[in-house]
Amino acid sequence: MTIFEYVSVAVSIIIALAIAEGLRGLRSALDSKRRYGIHVTWIFIKLANPVFYWWAIWGLRDFPEYWNMGTFTYLLMMPSIMYLQLHSLVSDNPDLIGDWRKHFYDQRRWFFGLNAFLAVLAGFNFTNVFISAPPSAFPIAAYTLIGVLSIAGFMSDNSRLHAVIAITVAAFSFVYYWVILFRPLSLS
Repeated sequence: MTIFEYVSVAVSIIIALAIAEGLRGLRSALDSKRRYGIHVTWIFIKLANPVFYWWAIWGLRDFPEYWNMGTFTYLLMMPSIMYLQLHSLVSDNPDLIGDWRKHFYDQRRWFFGLNAFLAVLAGFNFTNVFISAPPSAFPIAAYTLIGVLSIAGFMSDNSRLHAVIAITVAAFSFVYYWVILFRPLSLS
């Protein structure tokens, strides 16, 4: 077993827990009598994030010399934050939430505070500080924008602003992950 395989087991467990947490509340959040579109958009974005993260860390398999307790802990931080975000979106008991709009705005500071921190970590990943590769400008700029939008979401309860933030992040996620990151990889 390689160090990457060993480390990826722990990452995969946290990713699975994050996805399970989001799926646990999805049915309730989609209930037409209580549904809030911005909230549902964020659930889908945050359900996709751990999948994308899992796919992205495959590139770290070629750098065994950089693995230590610090990089391992750092690698676990992002899926842990994703878990906490999904938990904040679906709550402990999603069936008891009568108004998902109210719930979203009650949780927005926690959610967007974590999202800003996640954007910082994601942007930092692309500086390639842990590996010998040049920094990647597009993701650093995009995650900086997401960080700024997250601070705006943290500070404001304006529903139009939140719609713009959710749509912008969803569009970035689609373009970056589906068009750029999900290109075919050589597994040889």
